[in-house]
Amino acid sequence: MTRKPISLRMDPEQWQSFVALCQEEGTTATEQISIFIRQCLAQGLPLCDEDLDVRESNRLNNRINELEEKIGLALAELRLRLTELEEENERLQN
Repeated sequence: MTRKPISLRMDPEQWQSFVALCQEEGTTATEQISIFIRQCLAQGLPLCDEDLDVRESNRLNNRINELEEKIGLALAELRLRLTELEEENERLQN
């Protein structure tokens, strides 16, 4: 597919912040804009900023749930290791 350069009129500070955010996330502004356009074509335009806020909220909640699960697993492993160390310590003291 041939790609065509486009231009946008927007606040330069917002654009720079967006570019920086994309770089921090390991992507590009062009890729994120392309993804947004494909999603709009597939799902329709967001009705308002609140729709975007809901999507972002859902994304963040999903990420929080993933992290809580990882933390729970790590905590369980630490508790198991602590129990092992306490048993070893008790065995060495006897």
